[in-house]
Amino acid sequence: MSGVGPRFTGSQSHRRYLRQVERQLESYGLNVRRHPVPLDQWEARSWSLEVTGAGGTHKIPVAYYRPYSGETPSRGVRGVLVDVKGGQAADYQGKDVRGRIVVADYPIRPGAISAFADYIPPELGEENYTRVWQAVPAQLSLELAKRNGAIAMVDIMDLAPEHARGQYSPHQQPQAGLPTLHLDRVQGRRLRDLMNAGSVTATLTLTASKRRSTIDYLTAELKGGGALPGAVMVGTHTDGQNAIEENGVPAILALAQYFTRVADRPRDIIFVFSPNHMNSPDLGAWLERNAAIRSRVVAALVPEHLGALGWVEDPATGEYGPTGRSEPAVIGTGNSAALTSLVIDQVKRDDLERTAVLRPFNNGLYGEATYPYRLGIPTATLISGPAYLVQVARDGHLDKIDPALMHRQTVFLSHLLARMLALPAY
Repeated sequence: MSGVGPRFTGSQSHRRYLRQVERQLESYGLNVRRHPVPLDQWEARSWSLEVTGAGGTHKIPVAYYRPYSGETPSRGVRGVLVDVKGGQAADYQGKDVRGRIVVADYPIRPGAISAFADYIPPELGEENYTRVWQAVPAQLSLELAKRNGAIAMVDIMDLAPEHARGQYSPHQQPQAGLPTLHLDRVQGRRLRDLMNAGSVTATLTLTASKRRSTIDYLTAELKGGGALPGAVMVGTHTDGQNAIEENGVPAILALAQYFTRVADRPRDIIFVFSPNHMNSPDLGAWLERNAAIRSRVVAALVPEHLGALGWVEDPATGEYGPTGRSEPAVIGTGNSAALTSLVIDQVKRDDLERTAVLRPFNNGLYGEATYPYRLGIPTATLISGPAYLVQVARDGHLDKIDPALMHRQTVFLSHLLARMLALPAY
C-alpha cells in the first residue's frame, strides 16, 4: 500500500492502489464490483512563500499546503501581510485586508478520550489527546478571509517543524478558492518577528490541478449460510496519506481471506471500500443510493488506523518524538446497546491494551463509521488517531507501525466480526 505513495483522492497512486485491492480480493475467489461516483479532483503541484521586508527578501520554509484551499498562477500572488491572529470575525475588525495576505493561527483543540467513554482501561485515565487533525475547518474560516477581501492566507501551526511538516490538514473541507499555506511554530515566529519590524510583502504560490472526474467504490460479497437474515457490512476507505491512513484496507483484506475459510457464517458479509474520505465523504449517501445493499445491512464494522505507535511533543521541551507506548485506540459503537455490550466483552476477552469503548459524539462515530451510524445502522469502529495520522512522509511512516499490535487488533476484529455475524438481534 505504501509503495504507491500518498493516495490523494483520485490521484494516479490512488487508482493504482484500487487495482491492487481489486486483484487481492479476486485472488480469494470473490467477485468485485466497481461503482463509479463523481469527483471534483484537486491535487497540489507546487507551493512556496517568499517575503520582502526588514531590509531583505527571505524564503520562508513551508510546512505544507492546506488541501483544497485554492490555487495561484505559477508566478503566485503578491500582497502585504496582515496578522489576523485567531482568524475569527473579531480579529478582522479595524483591519483592511483587501488585496492582502492574512496570517492567522491554526486552531488545535485539546481533548481527552475519557470524556466520551463507555469503557476505558485504567492506563488511559485522563491522558491528554490533542491532535492537529481534530481542527474544525470552520475555526479558521477561509470564507471569512475571502469576504474581507484577502487574496491568500498563511496559517501558523503551534507545532515543532518535524510535527508540522507534511500535515495534510484539515483533511476534509470543500474547495474554498483561497490559497493557503501552513507554517510550523519556528517559521511562524520568524514571520511574525519580520512583520513586527515593519511592513512585509509576500509572494505566495500554490499551484494545483483541478478536474471533474469519477472514482470507484469497490464491493465484494461473501455469502453466509442463511441461518440469520441480512448482512454485516465491513468497510473503510482507500484514499490516504501514509501507512496508517488507511491501513484498515489491509486489515479487511486479511478478514476477507480468513472468512472465506470459515464454514460457519450465519449471515452474509458485504465488503465496501469507499474512495473519497478526503473529498466530499458520502458513504451514507452512497448507501442510500444503493438501496439493494443498504436494505440488507443489519450492522457495520469499520476498522481504521491499526498498529499505531504514539508520537507526541514533550510539553517541557516542545520536542516531537516517540512515547514508547502504542497510540490510544478507541472502539466507537452506536445504535445498539447489544453491540456495545458485545464490544466491551470482546475487548476484555482479547485484553486489548490502551483501548477505550466510546459512545457517539457530535452526531458522529469517528471516521468513516460516522456515515452508516447516521443512517441508524448498528455500527462499531476500531480506530486510532496519532499525531501523524494525515502527515505525508517519504517513508509513509512505516516506522510508526507496530506489526504485532496491528496483528492483535486484526485478530480482535475477526473475533468481533464472528460474533456480529451470529448476534441474533441488534
